[in-house]
Amino acid sequence: MSQSVVTIRLNGQPYQIGCGAGEEAHVEQLGVEVDKVMQDLVAAVGQIGEARLLAMVALILADRVSTTSAATAGPAPDQISDNADAEDRAAAAVEAAASQIAALATKLASARVKP
Repeated sequence: MSQSVVTIRLNGQPYQIGCGAGEEAHVEQLGVEVDKVMQDLVAAVGQIGEARLLAMVALILADRVSTTSAATAGPAPDQISDNADAEDRAAAAVEAAASQIAALATKLASARVKP
């Protein structure tokens, strides 16, 4: 697989990033998105050092991923287990009620047969 190099700019600084052939446009777009977050951050807190800015941008992006993942994910495994337990209890209750109804029906049927 051939390797390509893309230069992105973050906070005005060029960074050369390696990527697979055909991924150049995607990496460039990612760089634009990261720089947008960084510029918004610089506008809010000022130039506080490249390393600190990059760390804060990483946290902002990780938070977005976490929020998006939580919003699109199904129920948590413990919730699935709780739901399964609730369904089991409901099924047991329905079966118990069905047994009681069957017993009552038998009693009613036998009461009708007697003169």
